[in-house]
Amino acid sequence: MRAIIYIGNGTQLAEGNAEFCTFINTIKKKRPEIIQELGFLKMSYPTIEIACEKAIAAGADELIVVPVFLFSASDIKYEIPDILNSLTTKYSNITIKMTKTFGFDPEIIALAKEKILDTSINFTNSEAVLLVGLGNERDDEPATRLYSVAQLLESQLHLPVFHSEIKGEPSYPEKLEVLSTRYQKIYILPYFLFTGTHVVAIDQERLHLQKINPDCEIVICESFHYHPLLEQAILHKISELVS
Repeated sequence: MRAIIYIGNGTQLAEGNAEFCTFINTIKKKRPEIIQELGFLKMSYPTIEIACEKAIAAGADELIVVPVFLFSASDIKYEIPDILNSLTTKYSNITIKMTKTFGFDPEIIALAKEKILDTSINFTNSEAVLLVGLGNERDDEPATRLYSVAQLLESQLHLPVFHSEIKGEPSYPEKLEVLSTRYQKIYILPYFLFTGTHVVAIDQERLHLQKINPDCEIVICESFHYHPLLEQAILHKISELVS
């Protein structure tokens, strides 16, 4: 019997975890599998191990693991696979497959564009967009992928679109400071699925720089949150793996 295991990163903000759970419960209704569980990688309960063990105890012998992450970094490449490998060692009769991340999928690009346009952007030469991702000091793949997203959005919006990272390069505070000297208005898009501590930190830095440089208006766009396009992207990834 097949089961689907949805994996969230987890956050210290209870509302962020609650939002993720609500979103996943909506997706569960769109899938025929009887066994569907949710687990978090860190900081939250239940853990990935508990979610998988619960599915196996319910009779699942095939697990479709869905990391609800935009880009691959060490957590997707190493941490989650290590956990899943431990399970296959413990349960030799269990088959486990994991979907790919979806941060560069057409649905997510369309969603990013929608979030930017929702700010009533004016499309003047004095405006620019700054994407902010989490990044990783040991893995440049997230920054590389976010750069590709920025290039694609720039071609669609016909407006300068830059990228930056909280934990990687280019550094978000430094990039924002440079852009604030070049443009009269900057639209910041947190490239995150849900509200969490990182989005709060992004906004705090924005407010700090706004006080220092009041001549540049800095606007923050909403994170992706629950959205039909996000739902479509995840369901599409599952269908690719099970069809």
